Amino acid sequence: MKKTTTNAYNLLGLLFIGCFLFVSETQAQLIKYESKDSLNGKPKISSFLIGRLKLNGIYDISGNLHGNSSFLIHENDVYGRNKPAFWVDMRQSQLRFSSTTQLRNGNEIKSMLEGDFEGGPNRTSLFRLRHAWIKYAHFTLGQNWSTFGDPDLWPASLLDWDGPTGMVLSRRIQLNYRNKFSKKSRTGYELAIEQMEPRRLFDYTTNVDFGVDYAPRRIPDVIGALRYDYDNGGFLKVAGIYRNIGYDSKNIQTTTTDFKYKTANGWGLTGMASIFFNKKSGLVNNLQAQWNIGKGISDYFLAVGGSGLDGFANENGQGILNLLDVHSGFVSYQRFWTAKFHTMVIASYNHFSGGEGTVDTWNEMTNYHFTLNLSYNLLDNLMIGFEPQIGYKELKIDQNTTKGKDAVRINFGMLYNF
Repeated sequence: MKKTTTNAYNLLGLLFIGCFLFVSETQAQLIKYESKDSLNGKPKISSFLIGRLKLNGIYDISGNLHGNSSFLIHENDVYGRNKPAFWVDMRQSQLRFSSTTQLRNGNEIKSMLEGDFEGGPNRTSLFRLRHAWIKYAHFTLGQNWSTFGDPDLWPASLLDWDGPTGMVLSRRIQLNYRNKFSKKSRTGYELAIEQMEPRRLFDYTTNVDFGVDYAPRRIPDVIGALRYDYDNGGFLKVAGIYRNIGYDSKNIQTTTTDFKYKTANGWGLTGMASIFFNKKSGLVNNLQAQWNIGKGISDYFLAVGGSGLDGFANENGQGILNLLDVHSGFVSYQRFWTAKFHTMVIASYNHFSGGEGTVDTWNEMTNYHFTLNLSYNLLDNLMIGFEPQIGYKELKIDQNTTKGKDAVRINFGMLYNF
């Protein structure tokens, strides 16, 4: 075991050196276009193409989370054995195309198309759509970060891009309206209808033998939010969501043979804050926090969505979908020690309950997640980082029985913008 660990550390060191030698000789690039004709004092059409190279390096010390570039502690098998492993990938490298068009009425149309290489079965490096939206005035249409959350709430420098296990953040196809109560007001509001693309539309566990099967959604999710902005970029935000989750139901205890469409009502509330601390040296530290509560909203957790934790088919055989109650949260603090070296600590958790009488073997699930990030900016467009992560998953089987298992991972990586 000692020899294996030593070899892994040597390999990490060589990989860091290799990354530095490769990118330190590379010139930063930006492909930008501006039309010669102008409107409203700006080029009529301006656009740019940028790319990001992201190397993910992972060494799993304990737990059994191998195979995913994200630390999905909720998938840790509490009954399984430890699976130490080392691997690297560059699937989260991105391409982003953005464009702005000026209009004669003084407004402008903004659009963005962005993708990475985490598509396909088991994220097999196929190109995947991340964002595709168009904005005009106060309206946004397309796939963008959900209104139930906020794109400005993100622990900067984090290597694990699925983020803390208790953070609400997801990409949704949506129609969003965002405005302020007055031109000088710091407080704004958002209204949106949102829906996940069909491949992830149904995020609950079904069982036809218990009378529950998938059914297409008939009503999109409805979201409202209030946000207060500070001068230095910090903000406070609260948001609420209503979900009408459809499913096919059949009572197998009767002679009924046909499935009938039924719905289960989900809801959620979230509160979040991002606060910046300006130092005399000019460096800026950042404190972020979020807390969430709801029922049937796990699909909005970036690190949990797609795991079937919105609800379960009740084992009573009457065709009932039980939505799971959940509360979760995280807090992070990023500190710049110098202009180039910065650290961040994150603590996060989520707790699911309401699993009684379901097809699964637990009544409650709690996941804890702790992260330490150390990052260094070798260049303005090149960052390297080192990120130990510790997690613990606990299942409450019944009133007298609990089962838990930890997982420890070391992330390292490189982010290069060109």
